[in-house]
Amino acid sequence: MYIPKAFEINDKIKLYDFIKRNSFGILFSQEEFGPFATHLPFLIDEKKGEADVLIGHMAKPNPHWKSLNNKEVLVIFSGPHAYISPTWYNEDNTVPTWNYVAVHIYGTVRIINEKEKLVELMEKTVNFYEASLPNPWNAQFDDKFIDGLMKGIVGFEISINKIEGKWKLNQNHSIERQQNLVKGLRTSNQYNSGEIASIIQENIKAILKK
Repeated sequence: MYIPKAFEINDKIKLYDFIKRNSFGILFSQEEFGPFATHLPFLIDEKKGEADVLIGHMAKPNPHWKSLNNKEVLVIFSGPHAYISPTWYNEDNTVPTWNYVAVHIYGTVRIINEKEKLVELMEKTVNFYEASLPNPWNAQFDDKFIDGLMKGIVGFEISINKIEGKWKLNQNHSIERQQNLVKGLRTSNQYNSGEIASIIQENIKAILKK
């Protein structure tokens, strides 16, 4: 991913937190017939003394998994994004752009064949997404119905080799321009304008505290 220095994020805690809040990603791999992509939820699994991994699963009828074992792949996580109008700068000689937040992870896949490990993966996944609900669903993996459904999925983990974060939020512009953008974004209800405005505002506060 092309990342100008002003937009680069290297803070592992910040990047992992972003993935946890935007965990529905896109898994890309290069196959003999061309690129292949699958949209999936992912979890970060931080392993003590070992490389951190992304864990996930997909439907067994999806042929994507069949060529993934030991292959290097790219997973993209997209966050809020918004169109930026040049009228918001209140200055001449400005042009439109697009602000966004994204994280790319490059890693090596290992297909999980062991039933016990697949159950463990699914337990972590279910618990993560159910945790914030008022009445969390508790999966019974020894139940005949659920056990039957488990035969229709394939689990995997991706050892993280490299992680890139890009927060493109006009950090290369003056504070005054950024403040004008926040005001402009607050007038728009397109895309994720409000979220982008809030992130820019937080960046401004952090800069002014220094």
